[in-house]
Amino acid sequence: MKERKVLGILSIVFGGFGLLLSWIPIINNFAFFLGIVSLILGVIALVINRKNKKLLSIIGTVLSVSTIIIVIATQGLYANSWDKATKSYNKEVKKIDSSSSSEEQSYSASSSSNAKKDFKVGETASISGVEYTVTKVSYSNGDGDMNVPDSGKQYVFVDVTIKNNSNKDYEYNPLDFQLSNNGNKTDNDYVDDDFVQNQFTSGTLSPNASYSATWVGQSGSDGNLSFTYKDSLSDTSDFEFQLR
Repeated sequence: MKERKVLGILSIVFGGFGLLLSWIPIINNFAFFLGIVSLILGVIALVINRKNKKLLSIIGTVLSVSTIIIVIATQGLYANSWDKATKSYNKEVKKIDSSSSSEEQSYSASSSSNAKKDFKVGETASISGVEYTVTKVSYSNGDGDMNVPDSGKQYVFVDVTIKNNSNKDYEYNPLDFQLSNNGNKTDNDYVDDDFVQNQFTSGTLSPNASYSATWVGQSGSDGNLSFTYKDSLSDTSDFEFQLR
């Protein structure tokens, strides 16, 4: 007997259209629905044509089953790819967060160091990646010849080490430092090289380079004494070392 074709043809149409859409992400959700409809129509067509030819019904059923299988497989593949992409993204975000956290901690530590203004001999002050350390302080009444301090004063020798940890050149100058004796600030002084070797002069430090020298000044022998640093563009002392 002849095959009843209407349901078989509808099953083929829905199944074929669903098969075309089954490869497309998101849209294949609709393809899955078409596959179900095609399968239902195909099964009904098979039942109706159980004593007739079933070619169209079989084709429609095969297309519907293929559509459903492909949709399930592709969605699983897309879900797996999405999961990998999400995990990779989360890892990168964690790396960025970790890096940002480290930078914030480093900046916070640096800011804490910069916020401190009073230091002792042997401690290190840091500003913008440049470290300043007073390693030693000593006093002298001169040599009684060419190197004699002013009346009522004595020479103060401050051994200073500067290390440039920044990524650019740093220019140092003895005029950036002063002695403060009970608030009375005085600039550097000069003596003969035979009297004090390696006196502090001006120069330029490359990144990661360091400079050690003896800064010479004069001060009264009594009262508080500090060694202050003031950048040439600053109106106030950036930090000071308590010498006594």
